[in-house]
Amino acid sequence: MRKKVIDIYPPCKEENKKSTCKEKREPKKCKKGLFFTIFFIFLALGAYFYYNSYRTEVKIYLEAEDFQIEEGFLVKSAGVLEDRQVRGVVLRENVSDNRDFPVERMELVEEKTVGEIKVCQEYSDSQVNYVEETRFISEEGKVFFATERVVLPPRNENDGCGFVEVIASKPGEEYNIDSDSQFALPGLDGTALYGSVKGVSFDIKKEGTSKEVPYLDESTKRAAKEQMREELFKKGKEALLKEYGEDYFIENDSQYKAEIVKQEIKEDEENSEKFYFKLEVDVKVMAISKEEVLNFIKEAIPEGRDWRRETQELTVSFSRINFEEGIADAFIDFSAQIHEEVPKEDWKRKISGLEFEQAKNKLEKEIDAQKIEISTRPFGLSRVSENPERVEFVLKFDY
Repeated sequence: MRKKVIDIYPPCKEENKKSTCKEKREPKKCKKGLFFTIFFIFLALGAYFYYNSYRTEVKIYLEAEDFQIEEGFLVKSAGVLEDRQVRGVVLRENVSDNRDFPVERMELVEEKTVGEIKVCQEYSDSQVNYVEETRFISEEGKVFFATERVVLPPRNENDGCGFVEVIASKPGEEYNIDSDSQFALPGLDGTALYGSVKGVSFDIKKEGTSKEVPYLDESTKRAAKEQMREELFKKGKEALLKEYGEDYFIENDSQYKAEIVKQEIKEDEENSEKFYFKLEVDVKVMAISKEEVLNFIKEAIPEGRDWRRETQELTVSFSRINFEEGIADAFIDFSAQIHEEVPKEDWKRKISGLEFEQAKNKLEKEIDAQKIEISTRPFGLSRVSENPERVEFVLKFDY
């Protein structure tokens, strides 16, 4: 039996239209719908990003001229301000430090040996006397002087021996001689008594010395005090600059004063080669806020003019500062290029939403500019953005 051959597809049933029909009979229509959907999505995104990135730039070319101010004025930290006076303020920072300093100076310390000699006489049955400063010389040639009157008993009393305090003729350890040293009296040389009176022993009461030792004098103390005061001044200035430097003119050393509040000096009992020093300093500075100085400059510049900040050179110096009364003389030296003042924020509102030509004509009527250019970013429209925040004014001086 022959089979029937069917060479066409049967009519589409409702339930399989999406699969059989579109897959086999209408593939192009499926892809076309998807394409348009993606296209409109990208178009909407492009329009959104374009609108949000749209900016207007207004370039105004102006003439500039040199301007300079050299004026003095009075700075007051309190009270009512009068003409040519500026409000100031006294800023403070308390700093302290302590450490050991070396004792570098040496001093020669010399001490003479002090002792007692036992002196005996063998020639007199009566008391024998010799005057103060009687000389005694040891076997090694060391000379001593009696510090008191020498009184010797009779020779039959206590063997004619007595004791006398003596001091060496020179300082030094070499006069710290042995206790069994023998002494002669050179003043008796050439007489019959020379060998009959002599010193037979020596007892040291105070040793002699001659050496260099560390010596803490007033100049060493002053040097340490000045060194630490200078270090604390720098430390205090750095702290003030860190805290107030952005808002005040406080760079110059002439504006500062460092007062010593407390000091303490102690010698090291265990080590004479060093001493302890402690110092507390109050660092003060007479300051003017940068806002006050800028206001002073604005008042000096002709009305309706502004200055190019990138060209300004400004110095503020002080003299005759009285910290107790909070007043000082100050001098300002300012130079810059000035030009017609352009109130940018006002103009942003005035020209927002206008056609370029309208905006340009409006600007040219009120601003004495050499040239005005208006453009958009990234490209396209010839109308100023309706949002003033998206309008940028650029002042140019190199036309």
